[in-house]
Amino acid sequence: MTDIDLIHAPTIPAALSDGTYVNPAVTQMTMVYGVIIPVYNHGGTLAKVIDEVLEKLPEATVFVINDGSTDSTADVLRELELQYPAGPHCALRILHHRHNQGKGAALLTGFFAARDAGCTHAITIDSDGQHRVTDIFRLMQIGQLFPDDLIIGDRQMDSANVPARSKHGRDMSRFWMLLQTGQDVPDTQCGLRIYPLRHTLTLTHLFRRFDFETETLVRHAWAGLQVRSSPITCIYFTADDRITHFRPVRDTIRGVRLNVILTTWRIINPMPCRKCRISYQRQPVSWRDWSSWRFWKRQLGLAQCDALADAMLATAVGVGVLIAVLPLYGIQTLLAIYTARRLHINIPVTLLATQISLPPFIPILIFMNIQTGYLILHGRFLSPQFMEHQQLSWQGIFSTYLMPMLLGGLICGLTLGTLAVLMTRAMLGRMHRKSAAARAAVALDSATGPAEMTT
Repeated sequence: MTDIDLIHAPTIPAALSDGTYVNPAVTQMTMVYGVIIPVYNHGGTLAKVIDEVLEKLPEATVFVINDGSTDSTADVLRELELQYPAGPHCALRILHHRHNQGKGAALLTGFFAARDAGCTHAITIDSDGQHRVTDIFRLMQIGQLFPDDLIIGDRQMDSANVPARSKHGRDMSRFWMLLQTGQDVPDTQCGLRIYPLRHTLTLTHLFRRFDFETETLVRHAWAGLQVRSSPITCIYFTADDRITHFRPVRDTIRGVRLNVILTTWRIINPMPCRKCRISYQRQPVSWRDWSSWRFWKRQLGLAQCDALADAMLATAVGVGVLIAVLPLYGIQTLLAIYTARRLHINIPVTLLATQISLPPFIPILIFMNIQTGYLILHGRFLSPQFMEHQQLSWQGIFSTYLMPMLLGGLICGLTLGTLAVLMTRAMLGRMHRKSAAARAAVALDSATGPAEMTT
């Protein structure tokens, strides 16, 4: 490996600004970076991005993966090959996919090429020109402190020129990331990242398109690694200048499929991924904490008033209602605790929501489940007289009662759980609005009071 392939991160002190201690031995390890630029039909911006990367990172090896582009990308890459001729010391290496395989596939191709070139970490940046190359250095500083973790940019998306669809997608993805991993990553969709290749390439990924970038965050977290964020600047172009390959219907379906699979796998599999590193241990809870109202306020989710906390609290209520409606009597409490722990949602709230299956309501729930399941299976409701007087064999009992009750419990549980989520979100939103209005009224009174006294 020659010097041109190395980027040595600057020396960083052994403590962060927030007081987090960093092992000095870790920060002294040699980190070799490769820059991965996947491109699909971004010929108009690609050359500028590559030139800026090579200018700002003159010691970097840049891997450009042409993912079957059909525009002028191939011509641009041919001109760049003449400008940076191939050779052992070439700073630019271009790889081609004959057909479009997806951004995830392009990233993996770049990861393997970077590893074979001796790189320990891969910096990924989009080819559409939305990222500032200088923000890479912010990520590199954090990466030098935590070389085993995945570092991702946090786009500041509060400005008015940010599309509403991008904000909504970011919030939804952040919620699912927290639900599946317990890690709160402000921006899970940013393409500016640093991957630890020795861990990333050992993980199993199911998807190869845009959903790869979300899946790999979850896989890294499941493997015991931390996903760390750094604020960056993102450039948003006008609708006429912006080129996007996002397809609302198709890509939304893929996102729903991804989250359903990952969430289900998180629940049913106690060890969803091989650990690359032992996770940090949580501080034990003392008896003094258990007797503190502040502790229980935090446990019940009442200490935060942001949308993400409301979504997690509403999810806990919905999961509790779902489990309560399912005909799994006798194990509902254990199932609620297990599911809440696996999904990192509020355990006390989940248990509280399961109490709708108390004995006075159980006959009503059983009747509702049987009738719903029987209607789905047979297209009609089960006659009450049939339920009272008919004597059936074990096979008849299973087909007439048990099977409809299980199916109806699942349908009713999902329906009532979804309604519980929506109602809880609405109630929390109304409570926060009233609280904000009350605080504004108090602030107004305190501001106008002295003025009236002086007059």
